[in-house]
Amino acid sequence: MDVVGEFQKGEIDGKPCLIYQNVIKPQIHSPNSSDEKHLIQNPLPIQNMTKVAIDSGDNLPPPPLFICPSLRFKLTITIEAKLLDDGGPTPDVDGKLRISHLLGDNMMYGHDILPLFWCNNKEADPKNDCSICNTRKVGTYYYFCVECDQRYHKECVESPLEINYPSHVKHSLQLYNVKTFEHCILSTKKAEVLLYYCALCDIYMHVLCAQAKIPFLIDQPKKHDHTLTLFPRQASLTCNVCGLVDKLHLTYVCRSICDFVAHIDCIHNPQTIRISRHFHGVSFTSSLPSGKWCCGICRREIDSDYGAYSCNVCKDYAVHTRCALRKDIWDGIELEGVPEDKDVEPPFYRIADGIILHFSHGCHMKFETNGVYKENEFCQACVLPINEENFYVCVKCDFILHEKCADAPRKKVHPLHPHPIEQKVVHENHEFECAACMRKSSGFGYVCTINGCDYELDAVCASASEPFNYQVHPHPLFLALDPKKRQYATFASQQEFKR
Repeated sequence: MDVVGEFQKGEIDGKPCLIYQNVIKPQIHSPNSSDEKHLIQNPLPIQNMTKVAIDSGDNLPPPPLFICPSLRFKLTITIEAKLLDDGGPTPDVDGKLRISHLLGDNMMYGHDILPLFWCNNKEADPKNDCSICNTRKVGTYYYFCVECDQRYHKECVESPLEINYPSHVKHSLQLYNVKTFEHCILSTKKAEVLLYYCALCDIYMHVLCAQAKIPFLIDQPKKHDHTLTLFPRQASLTCNVCGLVDKLHLTYVCRSICDFVAHIDCIHNPQTIRISRHFHGVSFTSSLPSGKWCCGICRREIDSDYGAYSCNVCKDYAVHTRCALRKDIWDGIELEGVPEDKDVEPPFYRIADGIILHFSHGCHMKFETNGVYKENEFCQACVLPINEENFYVCVKCDFILHEKCADAPRKKVHPLHPHPIEQKVVHENHEFECAACMRKSSGFGYVCTINGCDYELDAVCASASEPFNYQVHPHPLFLALDPKKRQYATFASQQEFKR
């Protein structure tokens, strides 16, 4: 029995939308009755079969319909191993699932699971609440496997081997179990373990995202004054929010008096954010003042007729919408209504003229000028020798800091990392590895302020900023974007910006 995931028109809470359903498509034979004719012409959604089982059982628990997802993985591995033993073609090494989720197709294996109809989480569980996808989801039902003593999302259990998605109509997507993680094109989050994949287009969807309802109408006053309507087909329309042509995302249009167009993910973009490439917060604007604008991240031209993020302090700084929201640029936090943190503790206090008390050292330090190279004297922060540079030296011991290292801020935003970083003086084992140059250092480091993120830079790499003026090159240098970061859309204007 073949099952495929499809979307059909329906209503939820009185609002029209496209609703995901698993549709059973029996093999077409010569029908012997009008009922079979009707079933072939109108495939029965598997959700209706569950309802029929409940209604016809005299209030008894419904019979199991599905097998455990963990068993599906194990059986797929077994089939692939058997193909190799039999000298057959080499199976997929990327984890394409081969086992149906239906119990009827796998009755001999057991591991049937039952639905927890009374369990519907209204708030996200602080722990991963599905043993397969490791993802938290609000408002989902669960299945429970007695054999494995685990619970699973309804969407993960009922995921068929193939689905058809409205914004990707040319090809169906196949169900995969992968160990390498890729970003879901619908949520831009990592699609972990269980996902749908189109090999021809090389795109991924998390099973939860692929089965989410698709509203026909969206109201988002922060982005547009009028109600937006789902565009019924794929089209090369330029989004007014991001200025991109993106056929992989659902598109919404204004059917009122304007020609506003927006991708479904762009409609809900944050208003104010902090990015790693700029000192101040940036806010979304629907258009920029006329003139030539250069994106502060990718260095390409910004079309002022489309949306962008701009700085309220630096009137000449702006970035493309999609550039600002990259995972390696934005920390994922919405800052609308949140004041900027301006109370940053200074790295030292000036005690007297030429005397300071640095946070890293308990003694006073005296300012000195240097005109000669001192081979055996090193800065404690950057671990570089004291050349012909000014420095501070402890009045009681040989603790030395370059003047520029002593002036380095205790907390900063660095273009290489989306989260703020702060200085750290003492390290375990008295050394660490810099995430930028991959070298060991025994000096000061800058560590990420987010719990669980172990990113750290040494003092030298942390001092790099944009633009970087290199003495042997006549032009300013800027950090390049990660070439491994795939771009699903194209800019409406792909011209390189030239000053």
